[in-house]
Amino acid sequence: MAETSFVTLDDDGDPYETLAPTYPLSVHLMAGAMAGMAEHCIMYPIDSVKTRMQSLCPCPERACPTPVHGLMSIMKREGWWRPLRGVNAIFVSAGPAHALYFSIYEKTKHMLTGGKSGHHNSLAYGAAGCIATVVHDAVMNPAE
Repeated sequence: MAETSFVTLDDDGDPYETLAPTYPLSVHLMAGAMAGMAEHCIMYPIDSVKTRMQSLCPCPERACPTPVHGLMSIMKREGWWRPLRGVNAIFVSAGPAHALYFSIYEKTKHMLTGGKSGHHNSLAYGAAGCIATVVHDAVMNPAE
């Protein structure tokens, strides 16, 4: 016996837009927290080099041609663990900041669009992104 599958189309005839499932708030919170902590902790050493390269102090990293060269310079002069000094504060703050970002983005997007997805909702998606970014930055900037 052959199975029959039905594809639901949205108003524009696009089957992709109707496939977007909705998840509970806890899923958005956990996904955002894990993504934010991973991203910030992995990139923290490079951010440390960038901060030194942008500083006004006469540190050797200002003359480094690449961020990786600057990272190696810091590790050679100050020890292997120096680029990770302070990552614990970023780890603690990145989780809540990104959890708030993703959950506020998804909930605001759903509220502004009335639950309908599609390319005609780009203004609502942009507004949701702006609101989520303001909340994210309000948590992350004091931590950084």
